Amino acid sequence: MRDTIDFGIDLGTTNSAIAVAEQDTVSVIKNNDGWDTTPSAVWMPKPELIHVGRRARDRVEVDPENAAAEFKLEMGLADARKRFVKGGVELSPQELSAEVLKALRADAAHHTGTAPDAAVITVPAAFTLNQNKATTDAAMLAGFTTACPLVQEPTAAAFAYGFHDADERAYWMVFDFGGGTFDAAVVSKHDGDLRVLDHSGDPYLGGKLIDWALVERILVPAVARELGFAEFRRDNPRWSVNFAKLKAAAEEAKIRLSRSDTADITVDLAGEDGEVETFEYLLRRGELDSMAEPFYDRAINLCRNALQQASLSPSDIDRLLLVGGVTLSPGLRERLADPRHGLGIELDSSLDPTTVVARGAAIFASTLRRPRKLTRAEGEFVVDLAYEPIVTNPTPTVAGRVSGPADDLSGYSVVLSNPEGRPPFTTGRVPLNATGRFVTEVDLDKGRTSRFSVELIDEQGAPRPLTPDSLSIKLGEVEFGGVRLAHSLGIQLADRAFAPMLRKGATLPASVREVFHTSSALHRSDSEALISIPILQGERSRGDRNREVGKLEIKPRDVTIDLPAGTEVEVTFEVDNSSLVTVVADVPLVQTQFEAEINLTEVRTPDADMLERLLAEVEQRLAALRGSSAPEAVRRLEKIDQEGGLEVARAQVRAARVDAGAAATAEERLRELQSELDAVEDAAQLPALVEELEGLLAEADRLILAAGDAGDRQELSALRQRSRDAIQAQDSTAIRTQIDRAYSLLMDLERRRPDWPVKVFQALREALASTGRSRDLIREGERAITRGDQQELEGVNQRMIRMLPKEEQDKIIGLIRR
Repeated sequence: MRDTIDFGIDLGTTNSAIAVAEQDTVSVIKNNDGWDTTPSAVWMPKPELIHVGRRARDRVEVDPENAAAEFKLEMGLADARKRFVKGGVELSPQELSAEVLKALRADAAHHTGTAPDAAVITVPAAFTLNQNKATTDAAMLAGFTTACPLVQEPTAAAFAYGFHDADERAYWMVFDFGGGTFDAAVVSKHDGDLRVLDHSGDPYLGGKLIDWALVERILVPAVARELGFAEFRRDNPRWSVNFAKLKAAAEEAKIRLSRSDTADITVDLAGEDGEVETFEYLLRRGELDSMAEPFYDRAINLCRNALQQASLSPSDIDRLLLVGGVTLSPGLRERLADPRHGLGIELDSSLDPTTVVARGAAIFASTLRRPRKLTRAEGEFVVDLAYEPIVTNPTPTVAGRVSGPADDLSGYSVVLSNPEGRPPFTTGRVPLNATGRFVTEVDLDKGRTSRFSVELIDEQGAPRPLTPDSLSIKLGEVEFGGVRLAHSLGIQLADRAFAPMLRKGATLPASVREVFHTSSALHRSDSEALISIPILQGERSRGDRNREVGKLEIKPRDVTIDLPAGTEVEVTFEVDNSSLVTVVADVPLVQTQFEAEINLTEVRTPDADMLERLLAEVEQRLAALRGSSAPEAVRRLEKIDQEGGLEVARAQVRAARVDAGAAATAEERLRELQSELDAVEDAAQLPALVEELEGLLAEADRLILAAGDAGDRQELSALRQRSRDAIQAQDSTAIRTQIDRAYSLLMDLERRRPDWPVKVFQALREALASTGRSRDLIREGERAITRGDQQELEGVNQRMIRMLPKEEQDKIIGLIRR
């Protein structure tokens, strides 16, 4: 029986693969067609008959009503379903993925004689929580009886290269451009320690987008022009079969252009009358590269982001590890090698880019022990062992606890031996303590797996049956770092700001606790009252630009007393190795704990009408910002145009009514564009903000010169330094912070001036209509000013403030300043 999981699966958008680590090697398991990869496609020609792989993929273009592919992009959408007309059933993306996993599991059973009960399954680093949860659900549906750990695809690829590489110290970057997703990861290998430093990615950037761009921008206009098909659009259901054929032809041509300069496209298309016409097109590599350029640009920019976050530059990276089918494109490779327009890092494709992720997943699986349920029959002994399956230390520690029919095990001992070791090894008798615990060291053979028997000796020196009775440890050259958190997790504050608690890149498992305070009171008498704390996933500073994954809610019925504003709330985030999240809030005042509702199974396909409204909003904002002359705003607008973000969003919104994956892609693109436009607006406002801040500092300087003290001068000096730093960094958020501080300093200086009550009165007089009681108060205030009675004037001011609506009272200082 295996001690470790050993099997790794790359569950891909276009193709999937399974690999196994055994006998100190890693091999990819071939399917029944003799291929290393299995197309991620499902065909159901009649009820309860399901085909997976090559035959299914071939049916996608000719029988789209009964075949499905590229469903990985719909993982985690609760309402996404594929109806199989002849089969009479609907399957979710999880169920479709489960069919692919079943096929891979069957291939493994044919290879090893036994179907694995667990495997490490890879996911894109940019996958969201609901997509990760959907992947673990698919594994359970596929028949895996033990929880399947998830590992990010670029991390798995790095493990595969690290397993084969002899370099002791190096920096690598993984460039993983697959059929549906893109990931970049910065990897450090130092003295046998291999770990991912940072990553960046896009769960909706893949070869599929390039295929559809070829279809919609090149092939569709040619078809409409040559064959005269009316309303020939992807979102027109009557042309679905033709579009499936064109999509398959575009993908095939793209692959052929990896080896030649031109590719003939020949497709039989049915007209509205059912008559079949042949469409022909000669696609040139230059057309493909031109069409794919915005997608290449986006991938390269994501790589630069990952490098920046890791405080590295392309010159620090020794090799760029190419992963995924899109990296076979000569045009992309030429672009990547260019130091000006690409990255200028030495390319490495020494491992098959289509199977390297599965290999790395298997290597990682060989470091994870298979969970064992220790069941003890009457009269038998069991041992719970603690050790690492792969180590870089030649004399690792093995610990354990023996339990059995004896109450006191102090007279017992264990012997660990490896008679096939070089040289043979034995620990001799290692005594147990009264509770059955022991600790010992073992010697390992270099470069191979050492297998030890574990023998239990009783107090009379007789051997006793023990389960398990063996263990295996490999002495490796590389120690693999843990899985990293793909996205920051935190809460949204009352001012809509995002407060990240667990930062992207944290090693899993991880937990953190922070204290927050409520912004409003909760009265038990108000049944409609609610304290709602959104749980967010993402990297954007504005809360609503991130993805909401759950909510913490505190209702009046949940507490025993009223909670005043400012009540302390302790929020705890915990994330396990597979990125599954638990969030709990403790309210010490009422000694009550609340668990967040994490909505990982209720994420639904974005509504097409809503997407069209969002697109129109983005287009209007973008048009309004085009005239900005601020350098940073211009740079950001050029980046949006360079990556073709708006064009991609438009195409995906158009397809959203017929493709759930396109709807999810459109939502993510629009969310990102909104965030980018937020930054453009900030940059466009920078000159005005700088001017406002400098004006405030000048006014403060004037007031301090007239009536300030040494403390005021010191505070202004510190404020000037912070302001210079913020302006030099072109950081609008920091500049706004300094503006607020400058206002506070000015208010403090103004309050000390003798004419302060008069200024307050004048502002209040403007805020209140001169009718009713306010008219009398205004006359009282004017008389107090005439008499020079400051105390009476302050009393009038207080009564006038109370006449304002509550929300206006909080704004009075701002009114005074204006």
